[in-house]
Amino acid sequence: MVVTLLILNLTDVLRPEMALRLFLLIEVPLILVFAAITFVRFRNLGRSAGPGNANFLDRLKAEEPILRPALSEIRSMWSLCLAIARRRRVPPGSAPFGYTRGTFAMPAVMLALCLGELVVVHFILPWQWLRIVLLVLTVWGALFIFGFFAARRVHPHFVSTGALHLRWGYKNVLTTPISNILSVELHANHTHAHPFAEGSQLVLTQFQSSNVRIRLAAPVPADPPVIKKDAIAGFKASEVLLYVDDPDAFVNALTPHGDHGTGSDPKARAAYD
Repeated sequence: MVVTLLILNLTDVLRPEMALRLFLLIEVPLILVFAAITFVRFRNLGRSAGPGNANFLDRLKAEEPILRPALSEIRSMWSLCLAIARRRRVPPGSAPFGYTRGTFAMPAVMLALCLGELVVVHFILPWQWLRIVLLVLTVWGALFIFGFFAARRVHPHFVSTGALHLRWGYKNVLTTPISNILSVELHANHTHAHPFAEGSQLVLTQFQSSNVRIRLAAPVPADPPVIKKDAIAGFKASEVLLYVDDPDAFVNALTPHGDHGTGSDPKARAAYD
């Protein structure tokens, strides 16, 4: 509407006073209606629990697909700020377990390459405005990449009272009672070096071989962090291969004293045997 009125004004079809009057009569009421509807929808969205007790941003992402790129940017930058402040998002009293050791090598290399290209482009391009635009885009892109990886540092796996929670960034991948764990052991698997799901097996690792294997008595619903075309509807995991920074501490946290390598539920162990 604004562009149309501007063109009509520049071509002398409409006088400035008439163009402004039409803008105030048509565009402003539409903006107010849109703002009111948006406010009501966001308020209702904030009050609703959503599927699986999803947080507000997850519900907003599902309701408003057009906002997904902006939400990804917001989450990435916020995760980077939390990572710089050395803060982790885990419930009080929980034991966190990171899984990001070695993963920041790739974004560091990408940043070095981007900065090198930026220096070359700076001497090639004769337009100062384009240099500034490319500089801003490069810095913003680098921050987004670091924020993308920082989300995994800020949201580690954690063991709370009686439950294991596996994450991938801000995504809650799997939650299971510790009593449902048949066995947890140190186990190196070099087959996959990225998230993977097939059958009832879930792999959670990035640029590393998995170093822990968890077997579950009963399959648990999971949300594998894989690309959309590889997603499995209704996926349930009975075996999880994952990488953690401190595998010994992770295994000890899930292994009751005197019962190394198995869960604490005798019925679960009997079912597995």
